Parts: sequence; structure tokens; C-alpha cells
Amino acid sequence: MELHTYSSLNKEFIAEYKNCMDGADVKVVFFNPHTIELKRLEKITNEEVKNLFGHDDLVVLNKRDEIENFLHQQTFTNSVLLLMSSGTFDGMNLPNMIQFVLNQTA
Repeated sequence: MELHTYSSLNKEFIAEYKNCMDGADVKVVFFNPHTIELKRLEKITNEEVKNLFGHDDLVVLNKRDEIENFLHQQTFTNSVLLLMSSGTFDGMNLPNMIQFVLNQTA
């Protein structure tokens, strides 16, 4: 899940996401701290995001290469991959990532 909008990058609003990924085996949140700076919002740490989501096993990533590397390390056989964003995952090439996932499951 990418936090990108003004509301989703707000600590008070992030608390609304608490336990929303309870059914997921692997939980990942991505946000770019530069977006927070551009929008002149209060800084948020990875640990704060983890605590607000209510999952100690939440993976919090901040750079496009981090999320790409993370996804390349996953196995997608018999899996569902859900990418939720109102942004672009910091410009990630989604068609290439989709092809990577499809090639793994073929």
C-alpha cells in the first residue's frame, strides 16, 4: 500500500488503517519522505507507520528501488499481489513489475 495523498500521510489518518491488513501474509507500506516534504506535512518515521498500522511484521519501505528489490525477492506462485496506490510508487515501472510477477507464476 502506498501512502501518497495529503490524508494518508497524516499520522491521525494513518491510524484509520490500523489492522486493515490482518488477513495478509506479507504486509508492506511504501511512502516517500520527499513527498511529505513537498506537501509540507509533519514527518513520519517508519516505526510510527508500523505502530499506527498495528503490525509488528509490517515492512515499511521509502524508495522505489527498495520496493522493487523487495518484490523481486518474493515468490508469487499461488499468491495474490495487491498494489494499492494513489501515486506511482515513486515512478516504479508497473508494466515491468507485472511482467516479472506473471513470469514467476507461469
